[in-house]
Amino acid sequence: MKKAMTVYDIAKEAGVSPSTVSRVLTGNAKVSREKAEKVRAIIKKNNFKPNAIARSLITRESRMIGVILPDITNPFFASVFLEAENYAMSLGYSLLLCNSMGKTDIESMYLRILVEKKVDGIIMAGGRVNDTKTIKEHADEVIEVMEQVPFVIVNGKMTGVDSHRVYTDEAHGIEQLVDYLYRLGHRRIGFIGGVKGITAMDIKLKAFLDSAKEYGIECKNEWIVPGSFSIESGIESMNELLSNRDLPTAVMSVNDFTALGALKAATKRGFVVPDDISITGFDDIYLTDIMTPAITTVSQNMMQIGRTAVDVVVNLANGNKVKKNQCIKTSLVIKDSCAINSSKR
Repeated sequence: MKKAMTVYDIAKEAGVSPSTVSRVLTGNAKVSREKAEKVRAIIKKNNFKPNAIARSLITRESRMIGVILPDITNPFFASVFLEAENYAMSLGYSLLLCNSMGKTDIESMYLRILVEKKVDGIIMAGGRVNDTKTIKEHADEVIEVMEQVPFVIVNGKMTGVDSHRVYTDEAHGIEQLVDYLYRLGHRRIGFIGGVKGITAMDIKLKAFLDSAKEYGIECKNEWIVPGSFSIESGIESMNELLSNRDLPTAVMSVNDFTALGALKAATKRGFVVPDDISITGFDDIYLTDIMTPAITTVSQNMMQIGRTAVDVVVNLANGNKVKKNQCIKTSLVIKDSCAINSSKR
């Protein structure tokens, strides 16, 4: 196998120094016309293309952005990544996907690896950045990374970490849902799913309780059933809620996965959605469209989240000033899982 040509081989053949070849490749410094033409001729003759690692050593740019997500099987995170990747590619960047599986030790491993790979920036969603109470060791680790590479948090916040953030107005999304259900005549509403201590739950639950109080909506303690963020959790939480003798006329779910589980549980128990009980989700993942009925939800504008996060990283990597906190608007997406309350409840 023929040995690949290197910068040093070109320099030797051209009778110049390796640094001169590097300057010709990057165009970052002046080289005499005669030397530059000689180097370019040898490059063209040998069809030389510097590999990514060599190029990064020359330009001090890897053109790579690391993305750490907690669960790539979740359509929300997958959609955000896809949009970010498409946009990054249009800017000449590649994304490195790191799936932490919701484990902080794996997050730590990926943070080290991405710094070692000299990525131009890191985007992180879920996991430690979603903990309502930040663990100091986790914060210190992120701060150390931020000293070496631009760092952007998506839909989260860490106490003591002055990071750039891209986040959606989740509270406003919940307020929109409550207003919509109220206008349909619902005065008794439950809330299921989520883990307390996770911002995705705490923000939404607080917004729900505040809005319920403002609208005069009844929400009994037994109608608030935490669990997790999965379909299975939605089934379990909905079954627990429906085991009560006194029931709400509508149930709001912490996310779409939970809503899918709630729909399945309610249907299995003989409830007709939305005639007997209305159900809402949150995120607007594609699965909500293919269910029967399609689930009313809130869009977090995943395309804008992905594009904005990449924009922040790229601008920071290029030394540009960037707004510290960028809030993405949510929007109500009305489908078929809610109806006018005609029950006597």
